[in-house]
Parts: sequence; C-alpha cells; structure tokens
Amino acid sequence: MADDDRAHGVHFVGTIPLTDAEEVFRTTAELVGDRVRRLPDGETGARKDWVWIQVPILQRHPDLEQTPVEVPGVGTLTLMSPRPGVDPDALDLGDIGYAGFARESYARFRALKQQGVIAEHVRFQVDLPTPIAITSISARPDAAPAIEAAYRRALPHELDQITAHVPHDELAVQWDVCLELLMVEGHPIVAPWFDAVWDGVLERMATLGGAVPAGVELGIHLCYGDYQHERSVELDDARSLVRLANALTEAIPRPIDFLHLPVREDVDAARYLAPLADLRLASQTELYLGLITDRDGLTEALGRIAQARNHIPRFGIATECGMGRTPADVVPTLLEIHRDASAPVAPQRTAEDSSVGT
Repeated sequence: MADDDRAHGVHFVGTIPLTDAEEVFRTTAELVGDRVRRLPDGETGARKDWVWIQVPILQRHPDLEQTPVEVPGVGTLTLMSPRPGVDPDALDLGDIGYAGFARESYARFRALKQQGVIAEHVRFQVDLPTPIAITSISARPDAAPAIEAAYRRALPHELDQITAHVPHDELAVQWDVCLELLMVEGHPIVAPWFDAVWDGVLERMATLGGAVPAGVELGIHLCYGDYQHERSVELDDARSLVRLANALTEAIPRPIDFLHLPVREDVDAARYLAPLADLRLASQTELYLGLITDRDGLTEALGRIAQARNHIPRFGIATECGMGRTPADVVPTLLEIHRDASAPVAPQRTAEDSSVGT
C-alpha cells in the first residue's frame, strides 16, 4: 500500500486495556513504534474509567459529605458537597493522584528508552481531565462551583509536580475536553453552573492550556463521551468539533502541539468529515482523527482516511476515544489496523509536518 493512501502517524488518546504501563509501552512500541511521537501509560487498572477514579478520593475527604442523587440518563450518583461549616473557598483536595501515577509510569518509560524498546524521540504523554469533567460527575449541583474551584487549584498543582519530575523535552500533556463539548452543544450530564457557557469554557481552557510550560507539548482531545462504551451525544457531523477546535486555538495563549478529533463510523463519512474544510489550526498543530474502531476494520478505516483527505491533506489517526472500555483481546487487532492504515513518522518534525491541519 502506498504511503499516500495512509495517514501520517498514530496517536493514542489515553486508556489502553492491558495489564500495566510496561505492557502498554512494550506492546505499542513493538507494533507502531515508528508511527508515534508520544506514548501514554494506558491509564490501566483503576484509571480505565477516566474521571471516576476521583470519586473515592472525594468520598474519603473529611471536609465533604455525600448525597445520593438520581441523574437522568446515568442513574444514581453519590454527589459531593462541602460539609456545613467548611469554607468552600478554602477547600483543599490534597493529593489527587495524577502526579504519582505519572512519576511511577515515567520510571518504566525511561527504563524502556534506555533499553532501546522505546525510540529516543518519543515523548511520555500524560492525560489529564479538566475540572469541569470531574465536577460534572461528582458534585451536587449547588456545590459545583466549590468543587470545580477546588479542582482548578488541585490540577495545576499536580501538573507542576509532573513537569518538575519529567524533563520538558520528553513530556507531552493532553487535556481531555469532553464535558465542555457537551455543554456548548447543549447536552451536558448536568446543567452548567456558570453563565455564558462558551465564554466560561474558553476561559477555563485558556487557563489550563497556558499552565503547560514552554518546552512541554500541549495536546487537546475533543470527546463527545464514551460512558459505558456509548457516546454521550450523537453528532451528525464534525461541525461542532471544528468550531470548538478553532475557538480553543484562538483562546489558549500558547501553541497547541496536537489535537485529536473523534470520527463516527456509523454515519456517512463524506457528510461527517466535510466540516474539516473549515478547521483553522496553528501551523505547528498536528491533527489526529479518531477514525479507527473495533466495530469495523482496515478497509473502512482507509475509506474514512480517503474522505478526510478531501478536506485535510495531512493528518494522523487514532481511535474515536480511549480504548479503556474495549475488551483487552481486541487491542492487538486495533493496533494492527493503526499500523496498516498509517505511515511512519520521522523522529524529528519537519516543515511538512507543520502543515498538518492548515
């Protein structure tokens, strides 16, 4: 198959349902190591369900109390609020885990680099949820501003610890932007607790994006949800994704190095992908389209690649969302599709790479 028929490189959104970080690093490096510029640790074990790992942390917090609440479309959730007498503005969540996970996984990543398993140019990718995401699934509606504010303090602290531990030129940080998309689309799990939703989302993302230091790559994963392996909203086309990507490009006060957009496989690809013609990314932003799925195979993926190339000349590929809710025995097949549908990338980015998404 000619390289012109394939995408340029591979991106992993985050979760990969293998045993542990070492198996994730070894498996991905073996099958697609020449197609990646960054690798996540797979968010294995308790982290496979994304932000839900924060719920037990909040439930153990002495300054928070729990209330069972019925959430339409989700079920009964145990939602949190500050206990009576606790100053919401002083709520300190303490250690929320992400820096510790990163330190542990980076030790394995670095060791495998030294053994030559992972190529020297590949960066260690850390995926972080946004405060809006955690708040949406954990906070009682009247307590959402306080819980979000606490996470707006806690997550930058975790990021500071990560960037102090991992060399900047070996690190990529990806913010997972899901509930924000649902909010601006009018399909949130819970109603926004702030006015002027678009302005509120962009202000928050500008702060989070700007917190990633120079020298560390910044990535954005746009997501329309993958609760219990089902989408939270069914977009008929990529128009909303393009609009939000363009707005984030303008709002975030530093370059976005890579951007991931999900692609539905169960709708007409030509119609779904047509809005990509309006995508306006910075010249250095690498675009990855999430058009690989465990519901079909290589031929269908190549068809979506061909349709996307009608609007975007150069892009990489990924799955629609993380693989964490996918059966582990499907992972090798998915990785083979990634490999066969993509071409290798050069160890160093070139001027041609900088044209991705423009």
